[in-house]
Amino acid sequence: MCGRHALIPRSQDGRGFLATLAQQSCEENRLDEIILPKLKNQMREDSLKVFSATAYQCLKENRSDRPTMGSIVEKLENALRLQVCNNSTTFIKVGTCGKQSVSLDDDQWSVELEPNHKLQKITIDHGDVIYSLMFTSQCRDIFHISNKVGGSAGRDFISEVMLDTDEEIIGIKGTIDTGDSNTFISSLTFETNKATYGPFGRASECIFSIPWENGSLVGFYGISGDFINSIGVYLKANDEIMKVGTWGRTAPAGPESIWSFELERNHHLQEITIDHGDYVYSLAFTSQYKGLSYRPEKVGGWYEPYGGDKNSVVTFDWNEEIIGIVGTVAVSEGLHAGYTVISSISIVTDKRTHGPFGTERGTPFTIQWDNSGSFAGFYGVCGAYIDSIGVYLKSTL
Repeated sequence: MCGRHALIPRSQDGRGFLATLAQQSCEENRLDEIILPKLKNQMREDSLKVFSATAYQCLKENRSDRPTMGSIVEKLENALRLQVCNNSTTFIKVGTCGKQSVSLDDDQWSVELEPNHKLQKITIDHGDVIYSLMFTSQCRDIFHISNKVGGSAGRDFISEVMLDTDEEIIGIKGTIDTGDSNTFISSLTFETNKATYGPFGRASECIFSIPWENGSLVGFYGISGDFINSIGVYLKANDEIMKVGTWGRTAPAGPESIWSFELERNHHLQEITIDHGDYVYSLAFTSQYKGLSYRPEKVGGWYEPYGGDKNSVVTFDWNEEIIGIVGTVAVSEGLHAGYTVISSISIVTDKRTHGPFGTERGTPFTIQWDNSGSFAGFYGVCGAYIDSIGVYLKSTL
């Protein structure tokens, strides 16, 4: 990657060890300065990210902190796939909602739309739960019906969602229930750019929702057995950045404003400062590039000195990636009462969960994605509080 000797001559960045220089360059987000120039122009940013993170782990002083050879091979194969992949076929896995791990009686299911296919019909077998799903797509005048997923039991009600040729699904929502030590989707609703279909099944108290913008649906996946135990979506970004969310207030209704924090290219999110108490009042973000820190104005918390009684700072390692957010939405009380706001939030990374910050009450929400998508920022509505929040994602696979 660097095209240098392990012991660097004085003519190249001063005398020293390449390992030390590489570690410092990674931690200061200055790795591009020591990459062999002939290679730099050929590298995809996401491939380099995986490759360099793997190399960095190999330089750990403690042997137990270094990855195994099997893990290294897997990560290098992933870096290669990223390097040679075609952006036009990339998608992001968002979810899943419901059961998270597979047991002996479960199957992992996946339905992906073929290129140039349009989702035309969804068939839902439901009663008190969602028993099974089946998908029909259309390419020109030919219809393709997927295998049924789930549904070892069922046949209470069969419902069909028929989509127009110009109709696109822009979100799903539903509820999750647990019975006989089994987690399953108890109700499901499909939202399109024209209508809302559902709910199918019987709603329970544990609500989930996955709305999106600047992205198109290319499939569903999850876990199933007798029922649909969990569901997530495959999304393809129409532009470089896709918006997933928001949760909380859906649009400004008074003195609120739309806020946005987007990471600049090659910037790494270094810190999030959260002013919180009964609710989440404000957020401030610090990014880093080549050893320099950048901090835009905070969002929310308009009416100082009113605010939370706690100010928390989440600091991320240089190779720590956000892979989800969890929180709750509630109606504000007190001085600025009657607003739908974010009452608590947790930041989930590939290393740990930071939070919760605020007070966990009201309607919960959660959204996670795997390494097919990378975090690119936050957005939402704010005023005295953070009224809503969503995430910017971009494809990496």
